[in-house]
Amino acid sequence: MQVEVVQARSAAEMERVARRASEVLGAGGLVVHPTETVYGIGGDGSAENNALISRIKLRERAQPLILLTPDLQALQDGLPGIEWTPEAEELARTFWPGPLTLVVRCAAAPAGLVGPGGGVAVRISPDPVVEAILARWCRPMTSTSANLTGREPARTAEQALEVFAGRGDLNEVQRPLLAVDAGTTQGEQPSTIVSLVEWPPRLIREGPVSRQEIARRVPELA
Repeated sequence: MQVEVVQARSAAEMERVARRASEVLGAGGLVVHPTETVYGIGGDGSAENNALISRIKLRERAQPLILLTPDLQALQDGLPGIEWTPEAEELARTFWPGPLTLVVRCAAAPAGLVGPGGGVAVRISPDPVVEAILARWCRPMTSTSANLTGREPARTAEQALEVFAGRGDLNEVQRPLLAVDAGTTQGEQPSTIVSLVEWPPRLIREGPVSRQEIARRVPELA
């Protein structure tokens, strides 16, 4: 895969990046991008695209990708079968945009998005680059940390691109790859993940949003 690196350090650059990223996503390509936590890599959410991202990360396909969405309406339009519970509404209203991922049940979603319990992981990121890209793309974009499985998350675009270093197994992949360099991210860990697929809700991964903060909004948290 041939990578195109673009800078996103000013308003003018951000507009060009958003336009180019939307073109890449529309062509079935991948975008390496910053978030408010670490650098991620995402695509259009198709089953084929999701499988490619899992292959790049050298991880099991059964581990689903996260969806970043510009807003709740775009999420519901993209996934009509999504079940948005009162608990999801409360947590989203409190912590979005922010580093909290919610896993909610969805009747039908492309392979690579649905976990073993039938849930899809979603969030709204406050990162200005992601906001600009999704405002232009107007639909959800997949995202997962841009690192090989088990390795430290990337906090710079250079670190994120190490996932492609020496990858002869990707030479035949003919898709555009855009890397957005917006400097060093402020976070050091991926987002908190809460599952609302089962009852009571379950904390899957504690990150920037603590268990205590979640439990104040959803006291039944397991």
